[in-house]
Amino acid sequence: MDFASLFPDAKPWVQSLATLWPIPLIKSSSWMFHAILVTHLLAIVTLGGAILLPGLRLMGVGMADQSPSSIEKTVRPWLWGALIVLAITGILLGMVNPMKLYGRPAFFVKVIAIIAALILSLGVIRSIASRDGVVTQNAKIMAGIALAIWLAAILIFGTSYGAAPGTFHIICAGWLIVMAFGSRMTRIVLGGITAVIVIGVGIVTYGVYHPLDDYDIVMEINRWTLRLGALLVAGFAVWEFTRKREAATAAPPLNRLIGLLTILAWFTVAAAGRWIGLGTSG
Repeated sequence: MDFASLFPDAKPWVQSLATLWPIPLIKSSSWMFHAILVTHLLAIVTLGGAILLPGLRLMGVGMADQSPSSIEKTVRPWLWGALIVLAITGILLGMVNPMKLYGRPAFFVKVIAIIAALILSLGVIRSIASRDGVVTQNAKIMAGIALAIWLAAILIFGTSYGAAPGTFHIICAGWLIVMAFGSRMTRIVLGGITAVIVIGVGIVTYGVYHPLDDYDIVMEINRWTLRLGALLVAGFAVWEFTRKREAATAAPPLNRLIGLLTILAWFTVAAAGRWIGLGTSG
């Protein structure tokens, strides 16, 4: 699924974007495109920090001695600044080669994931942080809407030809979060299961089957392994971030899940953006 299949009549307009000012100037310059790209990447790094700090705080880790409201107020200017710079540079970069984005499922996923991520960061997290951890009914509704949108983005990402392997990055991100902030038992169990899966798939796909001779079989095994991995990581994440914590200062389960979802939503945006250049339009 992509914008080309959903809006085929928009193709002439999309093609015309590459002729609008200042795109011809950027294309003719030996440095402007690279400068815009570097600025875009720096804004991504800034946005990452502005997202991680309040997200981790809601999860009950990182700067736990600071109130959620103080962290949110501190990163708010950086968040807005990064979003503005990303919007400007992203539009310019996209207009340089609009047909590439028009036919890429990964770009469609990125747009959907951005909607979910913005709802979480600018609506839900800001609401919770300003109340120092209290989740209002409106915040719950917005979080539910964002979750539905994010799951739709993941579904499209995982079922789109040429883009589906990009979901591996999101699974790895969830795995790392659980391993970094989960309990010792969770790390041992999940780590052991992961090792068994990796070794087993390696033996099957390189010992029993040969990737070049049995490509379809190997790819099917990899697809089902990826799905199994996603279910395992999701299950451990939900368990780890909803179970009762003994510490008196532990964040409520809903806050922890919202913090986790926000981080994963923005990571989906980044993964989809990366896969635009690596995948194919199919």
